[in-house]
Amino acid sequence: MLQTVLVGLVAGLAAALLFVSPLGGTLLALPLFVLSALPIAIAGLAWSSLAGAIAAATAAVVVAAAITPSAGAIHLSLFGAPMAWACRLVWLSRDNGPSGASEWFPIGRILFQATAIIAVGVVVVGFIVGYDPETLAAEVTTALVDWLAQAPDASAPPSAADLAPFVRLNVAAMPFTVAAMVVIIFVFDLWLAARIAEASGRLSRPRDRLWTAVLPKESVAIFAATAVAAFVPGVVGYAAGAVAGAFGGALALIGLAFIHATTLQSTVRILLLVAVYVVLVFFGGLPLILLALLGIAETFFHVRARRLRGAPPTT
Repeated sequence: MLQTVLVGLVAGLAAALLFVSPLGGTLLALPLFVLSALPIAIAGLAWSSLAGAIAAATAAVVVAAAITPSAGAIHLSLFGAPMAWACRLVWLSRDNGPSGASEWFPIGRILFQATAIIAVGVVVVGFIVGYDPETLAAEVTTALVDWLAQAPDASAPPSAADLAPFVRLNVAAMPFTVAAMVVIIFVFDLWLAARIAEASGRLSRPRDRLWTAVLPKESVAIFAATAVAAFVPGVVGYAAGAVAGAFGGALALIGLAFIHATTLQSTVRILLLVAVYVVLVFFGGLPLILLALLGIAETFFHVRARRLRGAPPTT
């Protein structure tokens, strides 16, 4: 028990340090920030779900003390709580009938529940920071104009009027894009933690291949309903956009899993996957939408299961 508590405390401190790393302004700030939930995941997967919960709580307290209580609540909402809950689900299993083999909680269901928690967390963060698109767009436009004016370029920088439409579009899409990115970061951290725990011999369950994950059909219904509701003006639309973004990100990951699975026997598989990831990194938006549509189709038609000669997975 003492080891579990100590591991949780150390992991929470490490997670907090990664979260506050952007304050240093170094080139490593963003990569370190992306790994904010990794220590929590390692503690939760390699030791116990209790260690993961202690790590999440410790990180929130340390961030709150180091920055502000609001920052601690943001870390808990976006990283701590979803990862601690996912680690708890990872440990769940039951005996599978007469064979006595363990049946572990499906990774698709883990993704579904974590996505729901992340969606709620993004909505909570919106209330904490006081998300106001008009004010934020004006502030970002002013900052961009000042930054471009200092650039060593002979040509005249764009004016605030030129930048305003672009900035307003991106700020309006923030609930969707932030939620989708947090889900993708969450899955990356959980996958990396599983690899680390497996390499250390402390992973209790067989490591699942992420491309076998199957989301329940409810995820598509939630995505569709909230995507429509996102057009409602005001707070309701912002909250719905965050939920749609989270589930859109999860469905995009299923689309990516489809590409991984269906190219298994291809001689140019590595080239195809590299091309897909390069396009995602540099173009983001449209490829992510296309992957989400592919994920929706896969959720209903189970092409991976038929291609790999397995029964269509149940939900």
